[in-house]
Amino acid sequence: MHPDPSELASLSDYSLSALLRRAAARWPDARALLGGHQSWTWAQLDRDVDQVACLFEACGVKPGDPVGFLLSKRPEVVIGFLACARMGAIQVPVNFKLHPDQVSDQFTTAHIRAVVTEGSQEALLKHLLPLLPDPRQIISVDATGRHAGTRWASHVQHAGHRSAFEPGPDTVCYYNYTSGSTGRPKGASTTSRNIIANGIATSEGLGFEAGDVYMGMFSVFAHPHELFHRSILFGGAFVVVDSLNPRMVADAINAHGVTWMMAVPSFYEMLLDHLDGGAASGAGGRLPSLRVLEAGGAYVSPETHDRMETKFKARFLPVWGCTEASGVGLGMLAGNLRRAGSTGKAIPGYEIRIVDAAGDDVSPGEAGELWIKGPSVISHYVNMPAETAAQFKDGWYATTDLVKRDEDGFIFFAGRRSEMLKIGGIRVFPLEIEQVVQQHPEVRDVVVVRAEERLRGEIPRAIVTTQPGSGLTVRSLQAYCRDRMALYKVPRIVEFWAEIPKLPNGKIDKRAVSAQPQDPERDDRRPPSSQKS
Repeated sequence: MHPDPSELASLSDYSLSALLRRAAARWPDARALLGGHQSWTWAQLDRDVDQVACLFEACGVKPGDPVGFLLSKRPEVVIGFLACARMGAIQVPVNFKLHPDQVSDQFTTAHIRAVVTEGSQEALLKHLLPLLPDPRQIISVDATGRHAGTRWASHVQHAGHRSAFEPGPDTVCYYNYTSGSTGRPKGASTTSRNIIANGIATSEGLGFEAGDVYMGMFSVFAHPHELFHRSILFGGAFVVVDSLNPRMVADAINAHGVTWMMAVPSFYEMLLDHLDGGAASGAGGRLPSLRVLEAGGAYVSPETHDRMETKFKARFLPVWGCTEASGVGLGMLAGNLRRAGSTGKAIPGYEIRIVDAAGDDVSPGEAGELWIKGPSVISHYVNMPAETAAQFKDGWYATTDLVKRDEDGFIFFAGRRSEMLKIGGIRVFPLEIEQVVQQHPEVRDVVVVRAEERLRGEIPRAIVTTQPGSGLTVRSLQAYCRDRMALYKVPRIVEFWAEIPKLPNGKIDKRAVSAQPQDPERDDRRPPSSQKS
């Protein structure tokens, strides 16, 4: 069931704090946060958020102070996020999988003044101690932290002692950091209005409903607002699970009746492998509650799309989004027929342009850079003026993604501007090669990167993982490609790896792949003794 569109639109003038109060007043006993062995109704969540906001203030956190969250995916992430929004502090999710020096750079750039952490992060926290001079502002959610000055469990002592400060919809509540896949991670300065506008737009555009039970599978430091920002509009339930184990995820889906899930395509492949194990999987071989599988972070071929819908018996929904747009900005809109190979159209509330190098709009069918604009699009990066000036132009965000648009307005991705190859003077996008290779029935995953040959110069290099038991060879894969693409696009180098490295958000780590020396003889499926020494 969908609420009146005018009612949804009116919520764009709320702060996250006010939106939570609204949910607690309208649906006090409805399920809200479901995580681990605990659950919260909307009234209980609102109460705990109040108490944690009081705790933050008692620790010396003031409105406008950035608070780093050095946590695994657990309910405290959501409670702490909303507590920051309530008392005017700024939630900063920290990618604890980065090198400690990169984490220090994030702390320094964001001017983080306090940190919420847990015992498992002790080694990294020790590295960061010189950047956190006040031990009171190190808050541990468990009892194992040696460096913490305050325990999360003491929040109940501070109920009712919060200041009268009330943040507005345009108060910055969140520094949403990029993954760093194209360079140094950048903090997107994000307001309640940005977050809520995206929740409204994606709910209306994609068909999210009041009865949906949502589960987001992205890393805890990759867009954590997407764990709850649609559900809070409707008073619906959302599930927080800190696992990528397919059995545990399937059990959680069945236990909580999850209807709408968001993950990267490769995770859905893992889940399918698990379900194909049949009733022994503990999920009875299927997940009957699921109705929508939202897939972001990677291109999805038409063949993969069809297989997912057939196997899961649910709508498979590829989308595109970015940190700077506060989430999903393109998708196959509810009610639209699917266009094979397309990611869909702009979500209502977003405007898009496709431009050439001079910033002029290109014609349908031509590749150009995607620019996006709307109330969800942020205005700047935190303390990075040069990067802000390079990518934000009169309210437009220049994504560096290269796309084409057909006559009906459907968007097709070509690749990233920085990844384009120049083969014999001809522009080639790695994605167009990957799309062909991915169609081979024995290929599980593929990434194409730049390589060099002394005579030919720049050439495509394909890194491939295959289905179990595959005997696919370099020659047979190249022959497959020659039948389906121009000869100069056929990968000159094909390597079979056991696994392609991924970023924590599930995207392929192309920088890590490119850093590996090219080796035309590499085949991880063969014993080392049979490979070239």
